[in-house]
Amino acid sequence: MNNTIGKTTVVLGLALPALVLVGACTPKERAAPSPSKAPATSQPVPSTSTTPDTNAAVTAAYREFWQVSDSIDKRPEPEWQTKLSAVAVDPQLRRTVQGLGLLREQSVVLYGTTTARVTAVEVAGDRATVQDCQDASKSGQADAKTRRPKTVGVERNPITTTMARGADGRWRVADVVFGGGACR
Repeated sequence: MNNTIGKTTVVLGLALPALVLVGACTPKERAAPSPSKAPATSQPVPSTSTTPDTNAAVTAAYREFWQVSDSIDKRPEPEWQTKLSAVAVDPQLRRTVQGLGLLREQSVVLYGTTTARVTAVEVAGDRATVQDCQDASKSGQADAKTRRPKTVGVERNPITTTMARGADGRWRVADVVFGGGACR
C-alpha cells in the first residue's frame, strides 16, 4: 500500500467506516486541539441540560454521522459539503470532504457499513464526548474500477469523538480521533 492510501485509511479509518474517514479523521498521536475548543480545565463544566434525553440526542447524532458517512462518496462531489454539514462541523467536516477528494483522485471508493457501539457519553455544555468501540470489519476502501477491497476495517476500533451543539440545537461531529489498537 502506498503511503498516501495508508494515511487516507487512517483518516477515513472511520471506515467511515474506514471511510471517509481514514483520511478524514485524526489519529490519536496527531490529534491537535481545535481552535474552537474551550481551554481544558481539570473539571468538566457541568451542563444543566445533561439528561438521558441529551445523551440520547448526542448518541443519535453520532450514529447519524456514520450513516451519512457510509454512503457519502456515492453522491456527486458537489453534494458532499452540504450533506455532511447536516451531521458534522469543522474541523471534521473539512477533513472528511478533503479525505473523500483524495480517495476519488486515487480511484478509491468506500464499501460496507460501520456499526457504532457507544460505550460512554459525557456532556459538558454545548460539547460532548462519545467513546465508541466501533465495528468497521464489514467496511473499508476498494478500487473504484474493480470494486475489489484494498483495506478492511477492524472489529473493535476505539474512537473518541467530540460533538458540538449548534445554535440550531443540533448535535454534530466536530472531531474524530482513532485511538489505535483495539477496545478494551
